[in-house]
Amino acid sequence: MNREAKFKNSHEVTKSRRNYKLKKLGVLVPLWQKFVLLVAVCCICCLPRPDAAYGAQPAPASTDARRGGGENWQLGMQAYTFNRFTFYEAVDKTAALGLRYIEAYPGQRLSKEKPDIQTNHNMPSQEKKEMLQKLREAGVKLVNYGVVGLPNNEAECRKVFNFAREMGIETIVSEPPENAFDIIEKLCKEYKIKVAIHNHPKPSRYWNPDTVLKVCKGRSELIGACADTGHWFRSGLNPVESLRKLKGHIVSLHFKDIDGGHDVIWGTGKCNVKAMLAELARQNFKGVFSIEYEHNWLKSMPEIAECVPYFERTAAELGQTDWQWIFNGKDLTGWDGDPRLWSVKDGAIHGQTTKEKPARGNTFIVWRGGKLKDFELKLKFRIQNGNSGIQYRSKEFKKWVISGYQAEVENNPGKVGFLYHEAGRGWLVNVGDIMVIDKTGKKNVIGKVSDVEALKKAGYYKMKDWNEYTIIAQGNHLVHYLNGYPTMELIDNDRVTDPDDPKDRRGAAREGILALQIHAGPPMVVEFKDIRIRNLKPKYDDAVVLFNGKDLDGWEAKGDKSRSKWEVGVAAVSTEDPKRLVVKKGIGEMICHGSGLDLYSKENFGDCRIELEVMVPKGSNSGIYVMGEYEIQVLDSWERVKMGRGDMGGIYGAAAPRVNACKRPGEWQKYVIEFLAPKFDASGKKNAKLLKVELNGQVLHENVEMSGPTGGALTGREAATGPIMFQGNHGPVAFRNIIVKPLAK
Repeated sequence: MNREAKFKNSHEVTKSRRNYKLKKLGVLVPLWQKFVLLVAVCCICCLPRPDAAYGAQPAPASTDARRGGGENWQLGMQAYTFNRFTFYEAVDKTAALGLRYIEAYPGQRLSKEKPDIQTNHNMPSQEKKEMLQKLREAGVKLVNYGVVGLPNNEAECRKVFNFAREMGIETIVSEPPENAFDIIEKLCKEYKIKVAIHNHPKPSRYWNPDTVLKVCKGRSELIGACADTGHWFRSGLNPVESLRKLKGHIVSLHFKDIDGGHDVIWGTGKCNVKAMLAELARQNFKGVFSIEYEHNWLKSMPEIAECVPYFERTAAELGQTDWQWIFNGKDLTGWDGDPRLWSVKDGAIHGQTTKEKPARGNTFIVWRGGKLKDFELKLKFRIQNGNSGIQYRSKEFKKWVISGYQAEVENNPGKVGFLYHEAGRGWLVNVGDIMVIDKTGKKNVIGKVSDVEALKKAGYYKMKDWNEYTIIAQGNHLVHYLNGYPTMELIDNDRVTDPDDPKDRRGAAREGILALQIHAGPPMVVEFKDIRIRNLKPKYDDAVVLFNGKDLDGWEAKGDKSRSKWEVGVAAVSTEDPKRLVVKKGIGEMICHGSGLDLYSKENFGDCRIELEVMVPKGSNSGIYVMGEYEIQVLDSWERVKMGRGDMGGIYGAAAPRVNACKRPGEWQKYVIEFLAPKFDASGKKNAKLLKVELNGQVLHENVEMSGPTGGALTGREAATGPIMFQGNHGPVAFRNIIVKPLAK
């Protein structure tokens, strides 16, 4: 059986000598010349289903701790890497790797539930909507689509561009015929969507970068190259030289390292990955790297998982991120601990005690690179037995003996992820809780960041395997994530201890050292790797908690209080009526049953950052009024595809959100709002500005000026300060974990 009969291909490739075409997925696509070797080709094939798929993990509950946001280089996944699986499985695997971006290709089965539906631009509308919902739930953004045909036929090309616009795709990846570029350029400008020309191996049309340069010459900057580094190598080209030729024309990449004719872990092959990345840094490239790993198809996750930190470490070395990698993976340079117990094995810091070499009390290996103040820390750990921890903002009161905040490390789901104060205040915050410690040192749990049983069910911790901690400390505000799941949150308003007095240990800390623990007791083994930090500039003052989780003492109803329908408890969507919330006794949530009164805080703010979580049932409607005057919409927009100014995340009456970031009704959703209040001086008023509005980790708005209050405002008058107000006169709604951080003076 020849190649064309065996493999149904929806990539566009060079015409064969017989010059015939196959119509597939509604697009005319030329076939490969028959002598091109299978090993050299990235094709879209009809593939056998695996007997047992590699287990994709559930998507993390939060994208706050994900990779790839706000950097020059965005690392994502080409779904073809998982072509033996469905698109939904590919999305889950992408999320499990901590990545936020994916590139779809035409022809992948959508889901196990709908195996006859394929991802392509001719999909039914309902499946396109479900595809977007799946991406939202996973916290993964669809950025590219290809390789797909773009023929010299405007009607056919428009189908692809319409699909891209509807799905929020930024770049279409294709190998068009040269006579199609007038149409393509016209559509790129009309839709404001890029087209990146992909290179398959020799003898495909664009195997040589010179042919890409030829068709790009004189064209819009919206047309450029999708550089497939592995296919260049397979064609006998030097990938670094090929990147150099395409300077200024690279839109995106299918990034690979090759050895023995197949993909290998980046940095171990013959493509010279470090030099390729250095060349892209020299060019000041900004854009998406799609991992396209075409080897070990059913069990590639562990290999891909090694590519990710290699990329991130190299990007940091090249100045493409503000992360600092503080463990070199080779030796203990920069680290100091008991040499009997600490070593480096297989690229990880290895801590081990035995009967012959026990720990003499709790002991630590200390990073000697300086003190940490406001920072974000990421690292991976694996523990076989015993107990360990990650010390931060800590003090060394004896050699290798530490006191301070400790993120728990142990094989105990439901406990791993909590916050302890080593040699200080003891147990602080349980997994799932948000706590405030007041000025007297009293601990008050004010609500939940996660449900512990739901975390366990979701598999937030992998027993005796590699897990990734993310720890964020800003002023009095500490947050832990484990494998992307929020495990605890603390607002520490206790007395701040003296950072230079090792004996002053019972109180809050705003700076201190980083260390890793071996616990006293039976023999144990713990490992740490991929350790990196980034310092955070203190843009905002200490966090202020507006809702104590127990009552509404800090809040006022707008109007006759007897009409208020607000209460405190624990909310859930009714099993009898999905448009209604039911409340059970408990703490942490502020709930309104609708058709009541708006509620506003007694405390006023000006320039600030607002963090809060909100839940709405099906079809419900509410709003968040910054300063009581400027409304950010709260609405069940789960089913929406095209978003308007009145949808979830819209600035009511002013601006529609960039994307639909809404979760299902009944799920908690997180808003982050950064705001500049209006200013009044002799020269007149300066408008209020929403610097950023973020929902569930996705940016919806940036730098939106407000010409005045929105409808339904508290007073309808602008002022230098004002409260936070929640709309209660529409539908049922619940709020929790309401934190305001005033802008630092």
